Amino acid sequence: MNLIKTIKSLPLAIATAAFVAAAPLPAATPLIGPDAAFAQQAPKKKQKTRKVPAMSLKFHKKVQKAQDAMDIGDLATAKIVLEDALLSRKINDYERATIWQFRAMVAFEEEDTAGTINAYEKILNYRDSIPVALEMNITYGLAQLYFSDEKYEQALKYVQKWEAAIDPTLISVSHMVFIAQLHYTRSDFPQSLNYIYRAINTAESLDTVEVKENWYGLALSAHWEQNNYTKVRDVLETLLLTWPKPIYWIQLAGVYQELGEESTSFSITEAAYKQGFLDDKEAQLVQIAQIQIARDAPIKCAWILEKAMKEERVEASAKNKLTLGQCYMQAGEYAKSIEPLSIAAKEDADADLWFQIGQVEMQLDNLKRAVLAFDKTLTALDDVKGKKAAKKRFSATMMRGQALTELKRFKEATTAFSTAHKMSKKAKNRKTVRQWRKYLKGEQAREKMLTGG
Repeated sequence: MNLIKTIKSLPLAIATAAFVAAAPLPAATPLIGPDAAFAQQAPKKKQKTRKVPAMSLKFHKKVQKAQDAMDIGDLATAKIVLEDALLSRKINDYERATIWQFRAMVAFEEEDTAGTINAYEKILNYRDSIPVALEMNITYGLAQLYFSDEKYEQALKYVQKWEAAIDPTLISVSHMVFIAQLHYTRSDFPQSLNYIYRAINTAESLDTVEVKENWYGLALSAHWEQNNYTKVRDVLETLLLTWPKPIYWIQLAGVYQELGEESTSFSITEAAYKQGFLDDKEAQLVQIAQIQIARDAPIKCAWILEKAMKEERVEASAKNKLTLGQCYMQAGEYAKSIEPLSIAAKEDADADLWFQIGQVEMQLDNLKRAVLAFDKTLTALDDVKGKKAAKKRFSATMMRGQALTELKRFKEATTAFSTAHKMSKKAKNRKTVRQWRKYLKGEQAREKMLTGG
């Protein structure tokens, strides 16, 4: 189950803000994304500082011109201005880093991920001449860029560099969530769980951060990937209590099934059904019907399927009709079982099913329909070989003869019993045929006497 959404947004303007701290660049783009909190939060521990070269007024005017062009969407002019500034002889490394920061912004606007990554990495070539906070922001930003470009090992490399250098108090909840997503995508599920639970625990301890549903979704997926169904159950129960959704009821029922707790699984599935959570899910509706059979309530199985088919929520397929007919059969509602069983048997040319229908019809004293059902049984067995088929052929022929006898169609019954006698390989079967032939003769004699024939 993949519940992870690839991050496509990048706080590209973080570099601008860091430069603004050292030089009065106007019209700075606002901070966005998880790095905003990092850039604005005051360090709680003494941080390493770095002396940054000054920016000349002439250079400032050039980058201001590039900024103005970008503000009106004229990226072509911005690129020309930045290229010209980069070719200037009298610029220092801080100013070169500034140019590459603007180039990163242009590349991002052009949706050029590779170009944005290249520009960010160029900035780090001048790390000794830029603020430490900016170096950390760029390093983290590169991790996000590589993640968005699906280059997860490179993303991990930059995350590890960033995490090793940053004050731990500056690692925010959103940072932890991103790192958890990165580890999940790399299939490092233990590390993913480590970070996502850190994020959840930290958020729960703060009044200003709300725990998100998709954080638990990430934990759920990671536990599922490890086949840790106990933990999956625990997370699903939290999701169900906090963000009650139909999918969580269904998944929780499935997990209890995996844990071997069928009774609990059945109860949860039934609860979901009663709340209407399964109305648009055919497989689950069929499952809840079948659960009733396991609970010795076959009539409820029939009611659920009948209702779902009537409302066109479950397809009236041969398979589903068969289940419906069997539910009615087990509930003792034999008359109601005939129609769905016949549909299933007709579509699948099922000899066993036609034989079962014939038996039911005889029990209901529908003898003519019983004969037709046994005829279809025999037709379905025409080209079937083997002991099982031979046994079924004999039984169908015998029961057909019995129905014909009761219908007083004595000639046809005689033919049926003669055929059955030829099929008989066992003494037991031959004895049965003799008994029915004797009964048939008695019925013929009685009918002759009654009619005076």
